[in-house]
Amino acid sequence: MGAGARRCDSAGMATIASTRPAQRPASTVTPRPWHPTLVAAAALVLLFALRDAGTRPLLSLGIPLVLVAATFQRWPRAAQAAGATLVGVLAVGAGVLAQDGAAMLGGAAALAVGADRGWGINRHLPRRRAWRNRALTAAGALVVLVLLVAPALQAANYLTKPRQPINEMAFRVPHESVTFVASDGVELSGWWAPGRRDSAVVVVHGGGGDREGATAHARMLASAGYGVLLYDARGRGLSDGHQNAFGWEWDRDVRGAVDFLDRRGIEHIGVLGLSTGAEAAITEAAGDARVDAVIADGVQLRSAADASELSIGARIVLQPMTAVAETTIRALGGERPPARLGGLVRTVAADRPLLMIATVPVERTLQRRYAEGTTARVWELPDSGHTKGLEDHPEEYARRVTAVLAAGR
Repeated sequence: MGAGARRCDSAGMATIASTRPAQRPASTVTPRPWHPTLVAAAALVLLFALRDAGTRPLLSLGIPLVLVAATFQRWPRAAQAAGATLVGVLAVGAGVLAQDGAAMLGGAAALAVGADRGWGINRHLPRRRAWRNRALTAAGALVVLVLLVAPALQAANYLTKPRQPINEMAFRVPHESVTFVASDGVELSGWWAPGRRDSAVVVVHGGGGDREGATAHARMLASAGYGVLLYDARGRGLSDGHQNAFGWEWDRDVRGAVDFLDRRGIEHIGVLGLSTGAEAAITEAAGDARVDAVIADGVQLRSAADASELSIGARIVLQPMTAVAETTIRALGGERPPARLGGLVRTVAADRPLLMIATVPVERTLQRRYAEGTTARVWELPDSGHTKGLEDHPEEYARRVTAVLAAGR
């Protein structure tokens, strides 16, 4: 074949190649036609899920959702994939926690868009660069999961956990059903069992439940002759109000319970709190001299400031996580975190007996720090689970608790 023929062939191949459309980078691939519709539908469904949440959550979450839906097509493909996936994970997780089908449906729609925009995004890159991007994406996703998604869902759980019905037969001690108001006017529902003494104890359940979760402790106190007031914290059980399992306003409930006993002429008032209820008990006692003694079982932390008492290794993870949960609760619930527990412990222990009970490692670390330089006592039970001291050591638990109550008289 001659040189002229070869030139002709080269020219022909060049002509054919020039007619082929150039492949566009994956980052500029146009969204599918159904993406805008599905993103808008997901936003509408999520807004519907917020219909009963109140003005603050609707504004805090609704406005960003509308902005996302309105500007989604203008985002780079990677941002579309990451943003839709993040919204989807948060919405599905919150929907599961709150048992809200609309939130789960809207989140599933967002996840579908995120998965479609992210699939094959590195396909047209050189292999080494593609695998580098995948590794960076996985590492970034892990960081976001630990420092953003997990604490945000924790906050959602604290604010939206569904109530459970109250079994009126759960407290197997003669009692009457009562209602009283917290110091800010929220109506609370509970059980009052008069005792054989001129002393009574307010029993405050943990953040994840209601009065039924503290019936064993109430029975132990009643068997020792104490009057017992056991109630549902705000937003839990049969009580009014909005819940926050961090317990930032629970001291107002404890104040109302102390007022209830005071009006009934009880001369000596103690408070026994479990977990979140333990922190609320300390907070109330710090500002109320009518509380003679405090038993705080399961004190941990409820703000990023409290987390600063941890060791440096634990702070690296727990303090940022707590800060995200705290910020989320402030934005959605409108509450402010209370004073640091360390300072409140010092106030209570200055003139009253205070027993803190620590089981899991974070409790043992924090309670030791809170009690440093005070007369507060820490009883450590490393072989027990959170607030399981009475279950595992019933006789010793009852002996220590009643000794503290007696010392407060």
